[in-house]
Amino acid sequence: MLKVQPLLSIIITCYNYEMYISECIRSVLSQDYDNLEIIVVDDGSTDRSWDRIQEFGDQITAVRTENRGQLKTSLNGLSLSHGDFVYFLDADDVLGEGTLAEIAPYLRPDVSKIQFMLLPIDKDGKPIGNAFPTLQPSDDSEPLIRSIRERGYYNTPPTSGNIYRRDVYEGLGEMTYERGIDGVSYLLAPFVGKVISIPKTLGKYRIHNANQSSFSVLTSKRMKGYVDRFMGRLYHLAELVQARCASTATVEVRSDYAYVMELNTMSLVVDGKRPGVGQIAAYIGALMRENTGKKRFALCLFAVALFVLPNGMAQQLAAIRIDPSRSSQMRARLKQALSVSR
Repeated sequence: MLKVQPLLSIIITCYNYEMYISECIRSVLSQDYDNLEIIVVDDGSTDRSWDRIQEFGDQITAVRTENRGQLKTSLNGLSLSHGDFVYFLDADDVLGEGTLAEIAPYLRPDVSKIQFMLLPIDKDGKPIGNAFPTLQPSDDSEPLIRSIRERGYYNTPPTSGNIYRRDVYEGLGEMTYERGIDGVSYLLAPFVGKVISIPKTLGKYRIHNANQSSFSVLTSKRMKGYVDRFMGRLYHLAELVQARCASTATVEVRSDYAYVMELNTMSLVVDGKRPGVGQIAAYIGALMRENTGKKRFALCLFAVALFVLPNGMAQQLAAIRIDPSRSSQMRARLKQALSVSR
C-alpha cells in the first residue's frame, strides 16, 4: 500500500515583482512532489505581475487583493490553503531543483519546521556570495530553545528557507508588532516539535534594489523599530509557550539581550552621540555571555569601535553591521589602499 504524501501548501506573495514572479512559480511547478497546492496572492501590484501570474492558468490558485502589506497578504494565502505543511516563498526567490524531494522524508507529524540554506543571487540570477546561514545537520530542538532563552533568537534562514507544520501558525492571534509572516513562528517551532536543519543549499535568495531599500537609510527610528519587533516577538512567544506547551516550558523575556543593546548603541551613534562607558560595558558583558570564540572577539571589537571611532566612521561601521553587502565596497577600498602602500 502506497503511503500518501502530506499535502504541502506553497504560498507565494507578490508585490511589483513582474521581473521575477514567473521564474519563482516555474521553480515550484518543476518539483518532483505530487501532493502539492500552489497559492499565489498578488498584493495589489501596479506593474504587470498579475498578468504574469495569470499565464499559469489552473496550474495554480491565483488571487488578487488591494495592497495590504506582506503580513496580511501571507495570512490571506494561509487562509486559502489546506496543507499539512506550509511554505511561504517570496516572489523574487527561487526554489532549488529537487528541493521538495529532498525535504519530503521530513514532512512528519513530529516535525514542526524544516530549514535549509539559501544562495544569494543578484537581479539577473548570478550568485553574489556564499550560501547562508551555516547549518549543521540536526533534528534536535533543545539547542535552539537554549539559544532563544539566552539570546532571544537562533540562527535561521529568511522566509524562503523554512517550511512549517501547519499548526505552528494556528492560534497566533494579532501580530500588530510584526511586518513579516514568520517572526514569532520560527521562535515557536522548537517548542512544539522537531526543527530539522538541512545543511544544503536548496533555494536562492535574491538581493536587488527593491529589497535593499529597507537598509538604504540608517536612522535611530529604524533601530527602534527593530528593537520593538524583536521584543514583541519574544513577549508573544512567552504567551504562546505558556498556552500551548507543558508547564515546564517557559520563556523569560529580558531587557539585556546583546542584540537589543547593540541596536540601542547604534541608535546613539546614528544620532551623532557617543555611547557612555557604562552602556558599552553592559553591551560587551552581554556579548561575552551570549557568544564564544572568534565571534565573541569580533563582536566585542565592534562594540569598542563604536565607542572609540569618530562618529562618521562609527556610523559607517553601523551601516555595514545592518547591511553586510556594504562591506564589499570597504573591502575593495582597503585592498586598494594596501596595494598602494606596498
